[in-house]
Amino acid sequence: MVIAAEAFKELSPEMKAKVSKILESHPDYAQWKGSYEQDVKSLDLPLYVFMRASTWADEIRRKSNQYDHPHWHYIDYPLKPPKFPMEPAPSPNDDVLYGVVYCEKVLSEPKASPEERAVYLSWMIHLVGDMHQPLHCCSLVDATYPKGDKGGNDFYVMPGAKGIKLHALWDGLLGTRMHPQTQLNDAIRIDAEYPRKNLPELKKDTTPKQWSLEGRQLAIDKAYLKGELKGSTLAADAPPLPEGYTKEAKAVAERQAALAAYRLADEIAKLVE
Repeated sequence: MVIAAEAFKELSPEMKAKVSKILESHPDYAQWKGSYEQDVKSLDLPLYVFMRASTWADEIRRKSNQYDHPHWHYIDYPLKPPKFPMEPAPSPNDDVLYGVVYCEKVLSEPKASPEERAVYLSWMIHLVGDMHQPLHCCSLVDATYPKGDKGGNDFYVMPGAKGIKLHALWDGLLGTRMHPQTQLNDAIRIDAEYPRKNLPELKKDTTPKQWSLEGRQLAIDKAYLKGELKGSTLAADAPPLPEGYTKEAKAVAERQAALAAYRLADEIAKLVE
């Protein structure tokens, strides 16, 4: 929702109106509007709906929804220490890159139904955010995890009093509570701290494939500390994180959020007519 809020701010008034009109055909639009009218007073409705659309792909996951694509949320580039050779992802027809391409196709197809366009705009918002989280771009493969650690979902660490999944730690770095005004405030702050001119990747890496490879490298360098991070297969005996790990990870996550927001806004401006 932070990324969505920042991306929406980047859109022109005309583009905001267009995406807002598209999302009115979303299957959950009435529910979102009802939540807005009941609980939210400080945001305008189009911004709120755009933010809510960003979480929908997670809300329908594995719930027999016709639009669910449970494997689109990530790409499992194998990470094999100590040299981390580049290897292709195992499911090129069912991962986040495939999902983004599919969304682009629907949004640029004039004959797509209004509901399809709304659904896959919502998916696009979600997926661009997901692929900028490093642990959505990898799976650690070593003696402990010969089949991969599922992007840190089987890799437990101890940031405080109890062990948690490394993936969950990274997923929560931008906050875990759904509070639209707080998330908008975070978006405004991140936008100010990371203006476009300070992010050279925006010009250097211009395709979703390149974005996913950025995430892969960040996973190696910042999430797994080049293979030096200690973890466990069980929460009960998870080792403590190195000093300063979470603070540095949060800085990475916020910078990635800024990149995701700018790229999402640019993608939408290209695709939505």
